[in-house]
Amino acid sequence: MPINMRLTKDLIQHIANAIAANLESKGAAKYDVSKEVISSKIADVITADMMAEEKLNKDVEKLLSAHEDEIARGQMDYRKVFELTKQKLAKDRGIVL
Repeated sequence: MPINMRLTKDLIQHIANAIAANLESKGAAKYDVSKEVISSKIADVITADMMAEEKLNKDVEKLLSAHEDEIARGQMDYRKVFELTKQKLAKDRGIVL
């Protein structure tokens, strides 16, 4: 079974705040709105990306459920097949992992 690494809302916001502050302090971005607005948008993007990957994982699990017997008998390495299938679906859907 794949390992789902879930980030809390607070941790996502902390990461977003750090990204916004880092971009500004390095001169890579200048904001016309408050840093809080930028951080919120960054958090939204991170959250949307995580949700897309979670949906992708569920879709892969559904596809692989058709091969449960072979996987259970050890004829297929579930993690390897999961990752290969996930990469293929991600490419087909234009998702960057």
